[in-house]
Amino acid sequence: MALHNLRVAITSYPFHPLLFTTYPILALLAANIIEVEIQVSIRALGISLFGTILILCLVRVICGSWRRAALIASFVALWFFSYGHVYQILRKVPLLGMYLGRHRYLVILYGVLFLLGLWLIFKRSLNLMASTKIMNLIGFVLVMYPVFRIVNHSFNISTGEEMAQEIAVAMLKPHAISREGDLPDIYYIILDTYTRADALMNDFGFDNSSFLEELRAAGFYIADCSRSNYSFTQASLSTSLNMVYLPELNQVLDEFGLDTDDVWLLLKQSLVREQLQAIGYKTVAFDTGYEWSRIENADIYLSLSRDPFQLQLIEPFEAMLIKSTLGLVLTDLQNRTFLTQTNRLLEGINEINFPYRSFVEQQLFILDQLPEIPSYPGPKFVFVHLLIPHVPHVFGPEGEIITDTRFYGGGLDDAINDDFFRRGYVNEIRFINGRMLDIVKSLIRDSETPPIIIIQGDSGVTKGNWLKIFNAYYLRGEQNPRLYSTISPVNTFRLIFDSYFGTDYGLLSDDSFFGNDFIHSVPETSPQCHTE
Repeated sequence: MALHNLRVAITSYPFHPLLFTTYPILALLAANIIEVEIQVSIRALGISLFGTILILCLVRVICGSWRRAALIASFVALWFFSYGHVYQILRKVPLLGMYLGRHRYLVILYGVLFLLGLWLIFKRSLNLMASTKIMNLIGFVLVMYPVFRIVNHSFNISTGEEMAQEIAVAMLKPHAISREGDLPDIYYIILDTYTRADALMNDFGFDNSSFLEELRAAGFYIADCSRSNYSFTQASLSTSLNMVYLPELNQVLDEFGLDTDDVWLLLKQSLVREQLQAIGYKTVAFDTGYEWSRIENADIYLSLSRDPFQLQLIEPFEAMLIKSTLGLVLTDLQNRTFLTQTNRLLEGINEINFPYRSFVEQQLFILDQLPEIPSYPGPKFVFVHLLIPHVPHVFGPEGEIITDTRFYGGGLDDAINDDFFRRGYVNEIRFINGRMLDIVKSLIRDSETPPIIIIQGDSGVTKGNWLKIFNAYYLRGEQNPRLYSTISPVNTFRLIFDSYFGTDYGLLSDDSFFGNDFIHSVPETSPQCHTE
């Protein structure tokens, strides 16, 4: 009976406009589900569905048929949501020596397609019953995959933290750890895609030596020749926080029926965290903006509240969605100098609706709160994942907000070309250098017990130097003889635990993998790495 009712619904009721409207939003959410919360899509879904229903009702009044009106509403949805995707493809593909990825060409083409589509649906004799059935079925199939992925991820999140703790305790076999003397606060600060000094000079022409010298003067050791163990963040951080390589983590996951995609579970509830909590440490974590690295069950979890219904803020997810639609034309008007009046209007709107405002607020919140942590009572393990100098490059060298969309108006929040990417990246390096110097000096000055501070990149930023990372250690203000220039993240906490907490982990070989490809630890040509 239920199957019969479903078949009747698919055949008789033209609900496909709702499916074709929700699909682009759900597909984008599913593609980024590891990095965003589901609620960031609520406002986009609500506005889009309201607009589609409004179009459907208005066209129904004009043409007198719900099925024909539904065909037009679905066509409008496809037409609107496809523009940004087509634009990004055509801007890279020349046709007869001319790049069609220009709004001046594509808007005209889309205008013609819009009029042609309406004419065909209005004027052509169509089998509306059959068309409804086909469109309903296509829409239903399209929506099913992102819905399945979102639901599956939500289920994993809901059960993940409990499972992660079980994995960390039962399978990763923590070593005996001692609690002697005053326990230092431990700060593990990840600066996403912060590359090594030699790569900064070679790839960006930027001399980072003054920042490094100031860190050394403050008591830091700089691992000048450090490389990430993996080229993607989840594996890199899971490896450092569990002190073993991915194959061993995969073996652990396999025991629980999980695979590599679930390695984030071992980041949320890591062996490092378990070891420190066992001797009285509290875990302090920030909302990172990435679902897989949010340690929401930390003893102290610091986050800016987010309300998806605040219409004065555009979330990064919504900005990404706009770029995939016809709305891209309006956002790009800001770069048209001949539209001066429109520019002034858009700049005024931009002050309120800057598409990365919540991203900016989140990063500044972390930077502002970090110096306050020494005042929290008891020993603390502080995990910080800052998305600086990661794209979007929205910070100027003095921390000013860059509203020139050329720095982040390309695909995936990237710059429109290599020149703007390099300038934006260096801007953010300058900005975060200044903030980090102020922060570490405050942490050292205000801590009752000299702290341990690790500042690391999770990966590099350019293809040739993707694994070269910034890696700096402040180990209670002491010169630790175990540190060495090529130390990689997998050995970070092995060295710290063995040096200060009486464990016997020892060190692993410092290996690197680009994707699944092993990168041999051969001597590098950089002058500062001649000792490798």
